[in-house]
Amino acid sequence: MNVPVTKNCTITSGNVASAKTDGLFLCPSRADLVDSQVKDASHFYVVHEYGLLAIRTNSDKLADCWAAHQLARAPNGRHYVKQWITHWSNYGMTHPTLGTPAQRIANVRACCACGI
Repeated sequence: MNVPVTKNCTITSGNVASAKTDGLFLCPSRADLVDSQVKDASHFYVVHEYGLLAIRTNSDKLADCWAAHQLARAPNGRHYVKQWITHWSNYGMTHPTLGTPAQRIANVRACCACGI
């Protein structure tokens, strides 16, 4: 998938990344903060946003599942999923469409099917 990537923290609204119709937007300072909390955790957030574009959805649950599935098959992918789980366990908040941190993590674990 050939997606234009732009560094612009304003467009990401404080998130690590944000998928828009015209590409993927990254916030390096937010990624650095997340990675300072849990090393390499920001990677999952970026792959999640690619998932929104790849499967042409606005469903965060489906994008989480796509990201977990893709990472489960990628080199070091299990590491990135594990790091995100640790980050979301410590810093995640209840989200209207994703549920509690425990519910979101359970969804990612089920989609990953990689024993994490």
